[in-house]
Amino acid sequence: MSPHLSKYLNQIDKLNINQLIEQDEEEEEQKNTNDNFDIQITHPSSQLNQLAQIYQMNPHLLSIPQYNNYNNNTLRNNNYPKHRRSKHVQQGRDFDCTCGKSFLSQAALNSHVRTKHPELLLGQEKRGRGRPRKYPKDENFFETTKFESFFHLPKRMGHEGILINIKKVVENVFEFIYKGKYSDKLFSEPDKYQENFILDNLVKNEKLPLKAKSERNCDEVFYEYLNTFIDKTNEKYFSLLLKFILLFRECFDVSKNKNIDEDNKQQFSDKLSPENLPDLCNEFYGEFLDQNDFFGIEGQDDRNEIIDIIQHFCMWLYKNDYTKSKLSLNHL
Repeated sequence: MSPHLSKYLNQIDKLNINQLIEQDEEEEEQKNTNDNFDIQITHPSSQLNQLAQIYQMNPHLLSIPQYNNYNNNTLRNNNYPKHRRSKHVQQGRDFDCTCGKSFLSQAALNSHVRTKHPELLLGQEKRGRGRPRKYPKDENFFETTKFESFFHLPKRMGHEGILINIKKVVENVFEFIYKGKYSDKLFSEPDKYQENFILDNLVKNEKLPLKAKSERNCDEVFYEYLNTFIDKTNEKYFSLLLKFILLFRECFDVSKNKNIDEDNKQQFSDKLSPENLPDLCNEFYGEFLDQNDFFGIEGQDDRNEIIDIIQHFCMWLYKNDYTKSKLSLNHL
């Protein structure tokens, strides 16, 4: 079939094709001959005249009933219109319902179940619109992934073959925190790093005594956290981790001694359990650090990184059963 036939469908509909057929039949009866059918069409469009020539060459098109009622589908497929399949025809109905009815597609069966058997859908999880999830539907999925990939970022990642000079980092951080201009805001006042449990054990690479996790105090947990990730990061980032742990420890002792007389103040980080450490996070960042100019930690990037370290540390506490308080990792 010529493509012109479909393109100019609307214009052809204006022609009275049936009248032309009747006229042709009358002429055939009069002449009783098999002359070719002649269509005379006068139209300003030359393309319609070309279409008329197609009918002159193919008069049998006008005698086929379906072409009298023009339809895009019949013109495009060049076949008779398809009729709706009867409900009594069972061929191809491979999707069965529990009620005994069969359907041609899964979509038709699903629609039937929703409208006729809604009770079958009770208790089933409704899938949202759009593409299926590419990750497990687990509320802890993102938090777990971000925690495990925390040290995969280039700024946090360790360098293969390059070891951290622990003693050098400890000495620099000790001078930075305990000998800086904000040292009067701290609880402890050590004269050397050997007097600090965490710093001294880092340099000596001491192993913690074997005991139940419920029996460990905050200082032991602080040291365990640093010792766990020291081989997964670089020297610069480990220095920031160490500053955070020491300042967090000082904030803990300052907070616990707020309502205690000066003569009775004592260190609590070597006595108390780490269970309530996550409760200190807002006070630590919003008051202790912010009101003391972050104790000399310069650069907005490092100050923002402290938030990520807080969240990572609290998630580590939770995953290692040192606390039942869970902190969200929204900013990692």
